[in-house]
Amino acid sequence: MHPLPQSLREFKQTISVKGFDFELVPAQYQDVDEMVELEREAYHGEEPWSADIFHNELHRSRERLYVVVREPETGAMVAYIGAAFRPGIHEVHITNVTVAPHWQGRGIGTFLLMYMMTVAKQIRFNRMSLEVRVSNTSAQRLYERLGFQVVRRKAHYYEDNGEDALDMAQILGRKTDGFYVQK
Repeated sequence: MHPLPQSLREFKQTISVKGFDFELVPAQYQDVDEMVELEREAYHGEEPWSADIFHNELHRSRERLYVVVREPETGAMVAYIGAAFRPGIHEVHITNVTVAPHWQGRGIGTFLLMYMMTVAKQIRFNRMSLEVRVSNTSAQRLYERLGFQVVRRKAHYYEDNGEDALDMAQILGRKTDGFYVQK
């Protein structure tokens, strides 16, 4: 079974987020080095995922979708999001959301999460989940604003420092998902 239609693996869109135009495209193998570098920038020198992990994820294109946001003038990578589509349980699990430090707080992370929520609903997936570091309170606030709720705490989840993670999830299509958020 192929949960992801071909149209989600081959596209190029121009998007506008808070008055800034960007290009939205599926991640390719040649993007991996930039994705790793963007993680280093966003996570203060840390590299949560290696290039090998990203290559393996991109190779699993039948059930994985990684999308990159680029500045159209320079081609610089601004952000990316990754998701694992689990057809047996109709769940989309967000594996990564990374935004360049310069662009954080400008709605790009919100846009990417909303994009994945839209994709999930279009192909009839009804649950979205993710993990977030207990210390990453700004990301937790974003996820809560979009309707995610804490399901449980995963002790010593992160290998780099043994930090706990919050497992967060939501049922899509309810008034608590990000499509109904009032600002």
